[in-house]
Amino acid sequence: MEARRFRPNIIIDVPNGEGFVENDWVRKKLAIGDEVELKIMQNTKRCIMTTLAQGDLPKDTNVLKSIVKHNEGSFGVYASVVKKGEIKIGDQIKQK
Repeated sequence: MEARRFRPNIIIDVPNGEGFVENDWVRKKLAIGDEVELKIMQNTKRCIMTTLAQGDLPKDTNVLKSIVKHNEGSFGVYASVVKKGEIKIGDQIKQK
């Protein structure tokens, strides 16, 4: 799925991850790079807005249908900042 449909603040590449790896992060902390720490609060429930045409992305009703079918309507997570700092492309991420 095209990430732009979901308007994320951060995209985390999990090369060997399968499925919705973010589900395992809920109620845990992630350290990003040398400074940043996030507390993962909850899964992000999605709505029909993800299916609408956005910029050069066409309308696609299969987006929400797939999320509902494969992950109970959730895609991504909400997080709060525990320790702020600068995040750079390529920073390592560790689950705490």
